[in-house]
Amino acid sequence: MSNTQFTANNQSNAQLEKKEWAKIGLVTAIVSIVAVLIVQALAIAIWPEIARFRPLDNYLRSAIFTLVPVVGATGLLAWLVGRKTQPLQTFIKISGLVLILSIIPDYLLPDPNKTILASSVTAFLHVVAGAITVSMLVIGYQRRAKRP
Repeated sequence: MSNTQFTANNQSNAQLEKKEWAKIGLVTAIVSIVAVLIVQALAIAIWPEIARFRPLDNYLRSAIFTLVPVVGATGLLAWLVGRKTQPLQTFIKISGLVLILSIIPDYLLPDPNKTILASSVTAFLHVVAGAITVSMLVIGYQRRAKRP
């Protein structure tokens, strides 16, 4: 059993104040948004034609579509901590399912500039945001929950 899994399994479900959750969520949002925008810019620099695909044609939209799920994920984890015996495992499972579901529209969106490459880059941005968001929220919660 990994150290993270051991810690998650033995977490005491310490309640954090709203202020603490806000701090965790804010830092997570900033890091996730910056990472998504960097990856998006690099992908567009490599494959300029993908910028015609609507989900990739606007950095502000990408930032908002990263921010909203981070806020939701932060709220979900805070809610689970107060109601589940194993909130981190539940959070990770729900996050995985949401990630899979969030990728589907990238391939189904009726956009004349949609290509497999553009859809795949967009899906990869979901993975980048999801991995950073979940890991930062879990680690942020674990660190603050251990404080006296």
